[in-house]
Amino acid sequence: MAKMLTKPDQIGESTRKPFEEKAIIMKGKVIANVLNIRAQASKDGDIVGKLGKDDLVDIIALKDSWYEIKFKDSSAFVFGEFIEELVKQGIVNVNLLNIRNLPNKDADKIDQITMNVEVVIVDEIDDWYKIKYKDGFGYVFADFITIKDSKDARRYLFQDVELLRTTLEPSKKIDESGNRIQSIVKSAYNKYGNLLSVLSSKLGIDLAASIAVLSVESGGVGIDKGRVLIRFENHLFYRYWGKNNEEVYQKHFKFDTGKNWLGHQFRKDPEGEWIDFHGDQNKEYEALNFARSLDNEKALLSISMGLPQILGSNSKLVGYNSAQEMFDNFTKDIRYHVFALFDFFSPEMIQFLKNKQFVNFAEHYNGQGQARNYGKFIQDYYEAFPTNLL
Repeated sequence: MAKMLTKPDQIGESTRKPFEEKAIIMKGKVIANVLNIRAQASKDGDIVGKLGKDDLVDIIALKDSWYEIKFKDSSAFVFGEFIEELVKQGIVNVNLLNIRNLPNKDADKIDQITMNVEVVIVDEIDDWYKIKYKDGFGYVFADFITIKDSKDARRYLFQDVELLRTTLEPSKKIDESGNRIQSIVKSAYNKYGNLLSVLSSKLGIDLAASIAVLSVESGGVGIDKGRVLIRFENHLFYRYWGKNNEEVYQKHFKFDTGKNWLGHQFRKDPEGEWIDFHGDQNKEYEALNFARSLDNEKALLSISMGLPQILGSNSKLVGYNSAQEMFDNFTKDIRYHVFALFDFFSPEMIQFLKNKQFVNFAEHYNGQGQARNYGKFIQDYYEAFPTNLL
């Protein structure tokens, strides 16, 4: 789950907010033999209690690598790596199901979901399930959700042996002439057309829609000179590592604190010149490799990778146990890039692609602010694909 960049709460006994002011967002289980409960979200925070293996906790907030949990009549913090989030998957079993803002049939309705939509359940409250909904949570009546058995757990595309054996390129290629958009979609087809044909059929998506999304969201390039195409994000490495290692971080990395996606600079020598490195893969890798020498996994959490430019921090959303595992697979075969792009799509997004509702798709993938623009891009690329030539 993504954690927003925030300053760790320095909350003492006299200033800590009562638990009643904060809602439980999910439950967790301790996976360490002994886990310290701390007053602050810091390894130097005062220890106020301890938990044992398999103890359950109520999580009320996410603070970078820490969970804020209910503790006595207030709250405290535990390190997130030692907590397993307890979630279940379910499937809607009625034609139309209301999502409400509270676990009450008279509560405000915030949306509706349809038959066979999959939901992630983070808590049970009487006859209601608390589910993940967009960037927050909502409540649905439990009778209308069927819990998925472990044997029904999601299988990811890269785990499909048949797809892994499928050749990338089509046996018959097409002329790549035309305007810029036509050339891009034709090139994408000539590189990945056979795999995308099989994948599109498997998912029930029009091949032209798959080509369009891949072209718009990836730019068509995933490997550069034998290396996975990356973008190292200084502000993310600060979130995952630099915040707790401020002195070392500041000697080697910079970013604009007002607009943290800007002003990225790096230097290996703490006395050397600062360099801009985005747009040059050799320099991107120089920054990444130095960061990996400080903390390998947290450095890999901080990059976007390959064709889909999916962040390492989202590796678990596409089926991997770690950013390292995702990076290794992306290095082995471009197929894993294609699989990750489509595994990243939710069931709702897949349905929008099936229906060619590209603006609705973009609203979920790119956000509401860019939905109309990206939806138009996908529509243009979709229409540019010459299906009559196949």
